[in-house]
This record gives sequence, C-alpha cells and structure tokens, in this order.
Amino acid sequence: MNTRRPRRIAFLLSQLGSDASAAFERALAPLGITPSEAGLLRLIGRNPGISQKAVSEHLGVGPSRVVAVLDRLERQGHVERRRSTTDRRSHEIHLTASGERLLAALRPVAESHEAAFTQGLAEDDLDRLAAYLEAIAASRGLSRDVHRDTGR
Repeated sequence: MNTRRPRRIAFLLSQLGSDASAAFERALAPLGITPSEAGLLRLIGRNPGISQKAVSEHLGVGPSRVVAVLDRLERQGHVERRRSTTDRRSHEIHLTASGERLLAALRPVAESHEAAFTQGLAEDDLDRLAAYLEAIAASRGLSRDVHRDTGR
C-alpha cells in the first residue's frame, strides 16, 4: 500500500505562477504598465532595432497581439517604430529616452518582486530551485528568459 502523499508539483507551480503574476501586475501599476508591456520593453532593450516579426516569433504570439502592445507603448512615448534600412516592408523597434528611463525604473521593481517570492530561502536552496525549474522548463521547450503565450 502506497502511503506517500502526492507531490502535486504541477499544481503548486501553477498556484505560485498565478500568485506571482498577480503580484507583479500590482507592482507594475505605479509605473503605468502591464506585465506584457514590461516584457516587451525588456526584449526591445536587449535587442535594439528588433523587427516586429522577430518580436512576434520570439514571444510566440500572433503579430496582431504584438502590434496592440506596441501601439500602447508608442502612444505612451516609450517606443518608436522605424522603417528598416534593409527591408522597407519591415519596421525596427527602438526604445525612446522615456522607454529607457521606464526600463531602468522597471529593474528594481522586478528585483523586489523576485526577492519577495524567494525570501526565507538560503542561497544554496535558491540555486538548486533555479536549476530544477530551469530543467523542467527546458524539458518542456520553454525559455528561462521569455514568457511565451501558449494561446490559452
């Protein structure tokens, strides 16, 4: 007879993910951006001049969803689209000075968010947890840097 309790790892990860997402959304509210906008700012900041098509492919979302977020960021003055010098049909995306400042303001918010969710764990425990989570993510074809939209 098996008396071992079910581990329920997937359930706990889902519960923690939902909690972390909601907390991050609340943390971003004073900056006036959503988690989607924050992720896009980060991606553009790391890849200045990235094309809209490449953003869509990188995030695993349809072009229309990327355009909607880019439109909001552009209206807010945080990004600008420029015609590609190599392909006139394509637009490159760049952060504006306002976008650079917002990205810099985002960094400590993200770091505080991370610290709040890992408080009480020793550095060795954090290293092991990160390694386990990265191994699970990799086995599922996920990136540690991009929160892909699965369409659900």
